[in-house]
Amino acid sequence: MIKLNFCLKSIGLVLLIALLTVPNIEAGKIQLSEGTEVKVSFGLDQKLTSARLMKDLPLPIVLAEAVVIGGKTVIEEGAVGQAKILELKPASKAGKPGYLKIGFVELEPKGEYETAEGAKIPLTGEIEAKGKGRKLLSYLFIFGLFIKGSQAELPAGEIYTAKVAENIMLESE
Repeated sequence: MIKLNFCLKSIGLVLLIALLTVPNIEAGKIQLSEGTEVKVSFGLDQKLTSARLMKDLPLPIVLAEAVVIGGKTVIEEGAVGQAKILELKPASKAGKPGYLKIGFVELEPKGEYETAEGAKIPLTGEIEAKGKGRKLLSYLFIFGLFIKGSQAELPAGEIYTAKVAENIMLESE
């Protein structure tokens, strides 16, 4: 009798844990939880470089992999969004390298599910790139002050991970 009672309690505990960890899926509604990872790439065919960009410049991003929750595709691949240049330092003379820091901003839902009132999904996450310095080379030669470091670059087509910034409820149409 004690073993049976213990088994029933154990099963109940396992079911409770399972219910708490399953995504919140109601009829036509799915919660996209804060911290959900999304794979994005920049919607550009050329590499991003610290030589050609400006601070606060918005950059287009594209969802590289569909977001699937509970076996349902919540956001389809190809959804568009935006990132922003947070910090930028072009390479300069005396061998100083370039630096580039980009933050992910938002993603527009695409597919069967939409946010309330057409709101965008806020994202969080940053990526950085740093060029190579050439300070030693600039000090060794008399004309070293004219030698620049290399620019910071992010290659075209690379896939990056951003995260959903807050819990968002999505509804099917």
